[in-house]
Amino acid sequence: MPLPPVNEKLEVISFPKLFGNPNPVEIEIGCGKGKFLVERAREYPNINFIGIDYVGKFMRRSEAKVEKCELLNIRFLKVEARKFMEEAIAPGSISVVHVYFPDPWPKRRHHRRRTLTEDFFRLIHSRLGTGGLLEIATDDADYFTVIKKGMAATAELWDNIRETQNERILGGMMKTHYELKFEAEGRTLYYAELVKR
Repeated sequence: MPLPPVNEKLEVISFPKLFGNPNPVEIEIGCGKGKFLVERAREYPNINFIGIDYVGKFMRRSEAKVEKCELLNIRFLKVEARKFMEEAIAPGSISVVHVYFPDPWPKRRHHRRRTLTEDFFRLIHSRLGTGGLLEIATDDADYFTVIKKGMAATAELWDNIRETQNERILGGMMKTHYELKFEAEGRTLYYAELVKR
């Protein structure tokens, strides 16, 4: 999917035109190597998937997996998350947003780069359809505290907010690359799920 230069406004995506069907759409923000999303696309051919990552150094590897598996229900994009969600995604058009192990930017001077802030929760909420899910995971306790503050500040927007440690909330999904890595290292993993009201 070609994108304009970074300083130009993105066009709103027509998912039926992009995928050739009206199936629900899930987005993974920070998809990295794409392992999780490719496996999910293989398992659920009647759902469409978009993986975005600002770094994009693994994007070709992800696209090669898609071509090898002949998957028609998945696309990968190198794009900044906020710009993409604000400009390219129509309100109420997404069924699930996955945000797993985003960079916690632990240094104070880098905190402004964090993805999961209060205003980003509001943006994601506006792009989800009614009953849509926001699924979150992190291994960083300090960042999870910030995430919980964002969830609390937007609590009126969600029908249900759940938190767990070391146990996925949305069952039946394969684990991400970092999830497996951090589990093997014995780290505590923090999960959250928000359901749009």
